Amino acid sequence: MTTPTFQRARKPEEIQARRETLLAAAAELFDAEGPLGAGLNAIAARAGFTKSNVYRYFESREEVLLSLFLAEMDQLVPALAAAIAATPEGDLDALTSAVTLQFASRPRLGHLTSILSGTLEANVSEDTIVTVKRAMGGMAAEMAAALRTRLPRASTEDALWAITMIGSLVAGMWPGAHPAPAAERVLSRPEFAGHRPNIERDLPRAVRAILTSIA
Repeated sequence: MTTPTFQRARKPEEIQARRETLLAAAAELFDAEGPLGAGLNAIAARAGFTKSNVYRYFESREEVLLSLFLAEMDQLVPALAAAIAATPEGDLDALTSAVTLQFASRPRLGHLTSILSGTLEANVSEDTIVTVKRAMGGMAAEMAAALRTRLPRASTEDALWAITMIGSLVAGMWPGAHPAPAAERVLSRPEFAGHRPNIERDLPRAVRAILTSIA
């Protein structure tokens, strides 16, 4: 019996379809096992590729996950803009709830954001990092513009700063709020309760402080 030969995608739509297949496989593995479980061999196997064929579409495991991060951001931006638009102008409580919910309800994005600088940008080319940073800048600008519709006295620079700081807060809080199993058992003890951040409790307070500072 002859083994089917892998057919290289040549048309743009074929290349995009292969990339999306790999990203879907990476998302499943990342959600189930975290970044350690989303290695290139595992992604390739889940998607029905060989590892060598993955390199036709991504330069490394990190680029796969960076692309997954951008895909998650692409979903966040319009959802956040819609949530902000549904709040009354100047209502900081409603705005805080809307912004917090959009960031806190996306565990894959939270986890990817928390490893963005330390892990995902460590094994990719400078050109890839430039592409990601430019995309992030455009999306941050869109979110800042949405924020200013409800905080019209805030400057463009302040609104962009607020969005950046909120993203940084999520990145910093996520690992502590979702510790490894051994650490989670330790943090469940009353004496260590204060060492574990709670995103549902702590993020709204921090977001409101940021929004108040630019309002």
